[in-house]
Amino acid sequence: MTSASTLPGMNDERIYCSELAATDVMAGSVDPVDVWLLLEYRPAWAAKAIVDNDLQAPIRDWLDQQIANGAARGRKVRPQFIRQPERDSVGVTLLVGDASGLRRFDVTTYDELLAIDIDAAAPRVDVPLYFVCTNGRRDLCCARFGLPTYAALRAEVGDRVWQTTHVGGHRFAPNVLVLPQGALYGRVTADAAPRFVAAIDRGLAFDWLRGVSFEAGAVQAGACVRTSRSTASRARGACGVRSLARELRGWPRRRLRTGTGAHGPGQLR
Repeated sequence: MTSASTLPGMNDERIYCSELAATDVMAGSVDPVDVWLLLEYRPAWAAKAIVDNDLQAPIRDWLDQQIANGAARGRKVRPQFIRQPERDSVGVTLLVGDASGLRRFDVTTYDELLAIDIDAAAPRVDVPLYFVCTNGRRDLCCARFGLPTYAALRAEVGDRVWQTTHVGGHRFAPNVLVLPQGALYGRVTADAAPRFVAAIDRGLAFDWLRGVSFEAGAVQAGACVRTSRSTASRARGACGVRSLARELRGWPRRRLRTGTGAHGPGQLR
């Protein structure tokens, strides 16, 4: 976020980074993630909420251990906090999403997390869940634009939408992660919520797609280009095909072949 007063010829009204970046290309802008670890944490979130919070030391150590365990296996585990301000439950929900699907663990206290193997069998979630970045302490864009989108999505899908901490790319706010598909979307404005949900019900919502987090960045961009070409109107959509084509000019004229994991490089052929 920046202030208009820092820009020549503008008044002192606040300008948000997502407004300044309105023409930036979103395709392939998602940091690859192998495992999303989404833990319910209701108190106010700090700018770097995962490391700056009031969880007891054993729980913070458990989160760190999940990241380390994943790294030892060549997998990137990304923890997120989630919450639903309207939720009145006394328990704690943990959601684990990877390329195999989305699993849900419900516990009574945080201490019970210490006994959980995140790779273990657990009830699967097969319907789309939505996670809207609303962490205004990290960047004001996320609260300014994310909160209205959260409210609009809640009107559409009820408790299948959660608020979440920073997912990256605040300049594309409002950002929405959808699991189990693992896709991250940008510029999902509140007024677009009904159309966005309808698109998700059919599969990927390409008009807002930044990329699928389980794929490498080059593969994300390639998928966006290929799909956008299939519908002329999408050449002006979120994928930014025309702008992306300029950025990719000079790349080998070969197709992208999907890698097998978030850290497996997208191969060209």
